Amino acid sequence: MRRAVVAWAVAYGGLRVWFATGHAPTWKLPGNDLLVPHWVAVAGCLVTALAVIKIRPRVLWTLAAGWVAAAAFILLDLVGGVLPGLGIPFDPLGMLCRLGAILGAVLLGVTAKAHQSEAKPWPPWIATLGAWMAVVGCLTRLGAQAVVGFGETPYDGNLSVVLFEGGFLLVGILLPFLLVHPIGRRFPRWMLLTPGFVIGTGMTAYFGVGLIQMIVAVAQGKPPYDDVGLPDAFFWVAVPAYIVWGVGLLLAARGYQFGTRKATDSECDLKITHG
Repeated sequence: MRRAVVAWAVAYGGLRVWFATGHAPTWKLPGNDLLVPHWVAVAGCLVTALAVIKIRPRVLWTLAAGWVAAAAFILLDLVGGVLPGLGIPFDPLGMLCRLGAILGAVLLGVTAKAHQSEAKPWPPWIATLGAWMAVVGCLTRLGAQAVVGFGETPYDGNLSVVLFEGGFLLVGILLPFLLVHPIGRRFPRWMLLTPGFVIGTGMTAYFGVGLIQMIVAVAQGKPPYDDVGLPDAFFWVAVPAYIVWGVGLLLAARGYQFGTRKATDSECDLKITHG
């Protein structure tokens, strides 16, 4: 797996050098394809390659998180690709470049996991806390929207918006519930873990970077978002709410993973014993 990480770092680093030397295409989303300058991405590839010489799992996990954060626009790619009627610009080339960064994060995570001892299960209350965080984050986000009015959104009013809002409630209410309630154990693990980890990670990374950008903008005397038509107070409530929601999903999903892993291991032991 070390060779895979190094090969990725060389290939992706070469692409980033190409972009950094003036060959980057025009992106449909604001800024670059990643949320860091091209040369910073080049440096990240170099650090990634060096990090697997002497593997320290925590360092690799930190680098993986960094690449996910840099590719945080992947959340918009997913939403805009699945629901094109929302009006979110869909940039296939930019999405491929971001998926390249996500691939590096996955390789780093797999390498880190292979070199660390098995994690001890969390107390159940942590997963429960995460589920409540997700629900509170979701309801706070809805509350912020209710204050400014549900007609005041940057999206076009059509079937895609209806589907988006339905998914919004599923991910904010039903999914956290299933991740911690015994009834969730009746579902295949992938059915709950996949949206829990993918959406939780994407939401935390995207809005975490967004919050940092808001703070920087205010420090420079600029409004957080001056082209959306919503009051600044809305974003100071909605963006942190999304972060709480995302972190909550990750905690609940991790707790679900621990809980279902025990059941899976027990089933395997029984099969071996009676085989």
